[in-house]
Amino acid sequence: MNRDRWTGTLLLLGFLVLISLHFWDVLTQEKLMFERDLPIFFFPNLKLWVEAVKSGELPLWNPYSFSGQPLFASLQTCILYPPNVLLLLFPVAFAFNLTIVLHFFLSGWFIYLFCRELGGSRTAANLSALSFSLGGFLLSIHNVLNTFQSVTWTPLVFFFFLRALRQKSWKYSLLSSITILVQFLGAGIEAFLLTQIAVLILTLYPKILLTENNYAPLKWRFQMIRMVWVLFLGLGAVQIIPFWEMVYHSVRRVGLSFEEATRWSLGWSDLLYVFLPDFFWRGYDYYRIDQNYLKSIYLGIIPILMALFFFLGRDRRKGWFSFILIVSLLLALGKNTPFYGVLYSVVPGIETIRYPAKFFFFFSVFICLLNGLGWDALADRLKSDPLGKLPILKKASLTLAFFFVLILLILSFFHVPIILYLEKSFPISPVRPWVFNLHNLDRFSFIALLTFLFFVFLADRKVSIKKGQILVITLLTLDLFLANWEYYRRVDQKAYFSLSPNLQAVLSDPERGRIFPDPILTNVKTEKNMKMEDLTDLILKECFYFDYPLVHRIFNASGFGVMTYQPYQELLDLISVKDHHLNNPDILRMMNVKHLLWHEPLPAPHWRLLRQGEPYALVEDFTKPLPLRESTPKTIIPHLYENKKVLPRAFLISNYVVVKNKIERLQLLQKKGFDPAQTVLLEEVPDPPRPSKESPPDDDRVSITNFSLNQIGLKASCAGPRLLLLSEAYYPGWRVWVNGKEGKIFRANHAFRAVALDPGYHVIAFKYRPFSVYFGLLSSSLTLIGLLVSLVFFRQKLFN
Repeated sequence: MNRDRWTGTLLLLGFLVLISLHFWDVLTQEKLMFERDLPIFFFPNLKLWVEAVKSGELPLWNPYSFSGQPLFASLQTCILYPPNVLLLLFPVAFAFNLTIVLHFFLSGWFIYLFCRELGGSRTAANLSALSFSLGGFLLSIHNVLNTFQSVTWTPLVFFFFLRALRQKSWKYSLLSSITILVQFLGAGIEAFLLTQIAVLILTLYPKILLTENNYAPLKWRFQMIRMVWVLFLGLGAVQIIPFWEMVYHSVRRVGLSFEEATRWSLGWSDLLYVFLPDFFWRGYDYYRIDQNYLKSIYLGIIPILMALFFFLGRDRRKGWFSFILIVSLLLALGKNTPFYGVLYSVVPGIETIRYPAKFFFFFSVFICLLNGLGWDALADRLKSDPLGKLPILKKASLTLAFFFVLILLILSFFHVPIILYLEKSFPISPVRPWVFNLHNLDRFSFIALLTFLFFVFLADRKVSIKKGQILVITLLTLDLFLANWEYYRRVDQKAYFSLSPNLQAVLSDPERGRIFPDPILTNVKTEKNMKMEDLTDLILKECFYFDYPLVHRIFNASGFGVMTYQPYQELLDLISVKDHHLNNPDILRMMNVKHLLWHEPLPAPHWRLLRQGEPYALVEDFTKPLPLRESTPKTIIPHLYENKKVLPRAFLISNYVVVKNKIERLQLLQKKGFDPAQTVLLEEVPDPPRPSKESPPDDDRVSITNFSLNQIGLKASCAGPRLLLLSEAYYPGWRVWVNGKEGKIFRANHAFRAVALDPGYHVIAFKYRPFSVYFGLLSSSLTLIGLLVSLVFFRQKLFN
């Protein structure tokens, strides 16, 4: 036992060293991991709530994006996700990198435990861990941080759940519930839901994964799953209830069209990436070119061959594993098979999920498991061979080794003619991608040659099983480590945080008015070989890309729309871009948009040009097939304007019109002649203001005295009955006090806040006190207390 523990500990430390080496530069240098969504959504939001917590504020509300939206409830900000405690202990940029690297390590450790629970040897578990952590899939989704985090915990959920079934253990049932909660808090809803469906199926049919039949009876299993989910719902209520409220009020409530929901589906041709990374040289624009969402799913040839050995073996679970792999692959293929379309039509809630390619995680988990279990099947076959040889394996391996020798010779002797022919007959990209493709093919052929030679010597017993396990682990490590080496973006931290001219112009505004970036500019692109630091300056900073302005606490009328408040999104839709022209500028005035970044000159007299930026190439509609896209992108030049007719963030208004019908209200807002400075649209008649005992002032004035995440303080003087209009998003949970007495917030102009005031002087305080958060906190607290009491009184039963 002591020897096994030391062996396990050394393997764990060795694996930690390997992962640290793979990401050495972002752990030791002033770099920030920069792939795709990391710098434009995840890091800005994490930085916001971390700074709020360190300054003593509750991170409940984000006033900087979409004129205000929930911060805590959004789930993807991962405020309660346990590993994010590192963000509070270390400098936020370093901790951000550290948490990502940590998940690569945890993913391998967890699948190691899972493989061992399924009966795999230590060698099998190591092979599974290496292929999962160093494989292309996790490297692809590390930029979609919420999916990456939840996928990491999937093997551990299965490990605890299966151990609870096998040992009839309430202790492991409790650990299952806690792990499921952590997976949910990681915010990868697709990974969480698919894992829970699998857990339910395992409750009914444990034999899918367990080889022996000594697991708990059905009645106990039902009691267990009930306890697991009750504890999950109770402990997680503090996050689940606010998140559900946000979903209910967001654009996701009505669901997505089939085209939008399945836009990023894995293509059949993309399966080639399992063997040849980036074969079509999609490069930095991989997600704009073939829409498969995944930058790499490279596993190499060894896991596939080991899976084949498993299916050729005698394990009775191979039928179930086949079913799991087929179903998960069909889910990932999305619109490319009829299967997902049928699910979309009949399964409630699936229309709210985007990008089926994410479901490839399930295929990846189980193919990596079979990588390990396949080695065990091969080792058992070698041990049971009475002659000490496997002639079929030897002959097949010799034949395939000879085949890859021929490929290497052909690619070596005819390298230039092959490239010229392919470039002329099958052009893929104007940057000579076949050079990269042939390099990948060279590399794959060399690894395949070594692999099949290894099988020849193994089958012929020139290599013992004990030495063979060391060789196969080494070969797999070298293959994956080198294939995916530096296959991720990072940027110098100083370059990321520094200011650009556009940022400086906005930050110099003493009124701190909002910005509105042209939606067209989210589709700009630059040279493929541009340095990350230059890309940061040109795209993130000059184009106010998605949530990047949040890094500098700039107020944005737009942002990264994951679950935008539905009425506010309907207002944004009024600022449509038809024929590349700006419509409804009065909506921007109403939103307190002080600065507008637009792709062309604006002739309107109330737009003052502040700065003309660098030219960009506009990406055409990348949802269309390649032949239908324009070969020459249109060049555009961003213009930064100041809105000279912007309305203040808070102002007083006397005229209102009650319009209860949403469609009519939106039509009025976009109607020419409607002036938001003179009239406000309400959904109900406001309460008549109370008469003031003081003599009213001679004029109307309003000023903001306090502004924080969860509270806004104002002072107002009204010459007559007025409505105080605040260009902050209306949302459940906001309450108002006028002169110390609670008042009522009215939804104004479809998505903003208003409060009725009588003539006189007023002190107004808007405070965000969401009932959903407090009720969830109460529910979680009571559940935790009940759990602790149960642990005290039933400790012996739980831990025996």
